[in-house]
Amino acid sequence: MPLIVAAQTEAKIPGQSENQDSIHTSVANAGSVACGLFMVADGVGGHKDGRIASQTAVNTIYDAIHPLWEQIPAHSTQAAAQFLQSHLYDAIVQANEKIYAQAKEQNARMASTLTCVLVYDTLAIIANIGDSRTYLYRGQQLEQITVDHSVVDWLVRQGHLSPEEASTHPYRNVIMHALGSHETPEVDIFLRWLQPDDILLLCCDGVWDTLTPEQITTHLQENNPETAVPALLAAAQDHSDDISLVIVRVTGDA
Repeated sequence: MPLIVAAQTEAKIPGQSENQDSIHTSVANAGSVACGLFMVADGVGGHKDGRIASQTAVNTIYDAIHPLWEQIPAHSTQAAAQFLQSHLYDAIVQANEKIYAQAKEQNARMASTLTCVLVYDTLAIIANIGDSRTYLYRGQQLEQITVDHSVVDWLVRQGHLSPEEASTHPYRNVIMHALGSHETPEVDIFLRWLQPDDILLLCCDGVWDTLTPEQITTHLQENNPETAVPALLAAAQDHSDDISLVIVRVTGDA
């Protein structure tokens, strides 16, 4: 199923502050099968160091995944899923090691969140570390697929905080896992089967922490990706954080 893709990233103060986020979109074909790689990475550290970390994350993963499209086992979807999931995890580990080595070499504080989607025909493989998110919009319902690796989200899951308390908690921006650690990264991976008219939304916390799920849903309902991206970006821009999003729509066209 063909994919319609739109993406944009913007500094919290356009033209004045440096954007620490990085995004990536690429669409390809594996034989007759449409596939794609989509990423949002939110850099952590000083402005320059955060930017380097997020760029390293998306560049390393793209370099590892891009040559694989022609190597995907075509005899079964299960084999393709296992192949892609394994290589995606390995690529994320490579990104973690590169960011850690850069930080050590430069004696800098450097890390990055990552939310990443690999699409192969009707299969979506979603990987996540940190608090950037991937959502699935289907049938006028918005589902948050990924789980935030943050202190407040952990407290909510443990029953110590309500979602409302978490939204104003002083530690709401503290993440527990990110790329750039000396340890093997704790990466969540989710699988979803896609349907025509499904929409995948990848975004950093500058988007989801500013807009409510209802606001996000409204823009996805009323717009195609090309118009939804700038509309969501404008709605989320309160100059408190860098903002980045990728929208992927699955079409039913042959």
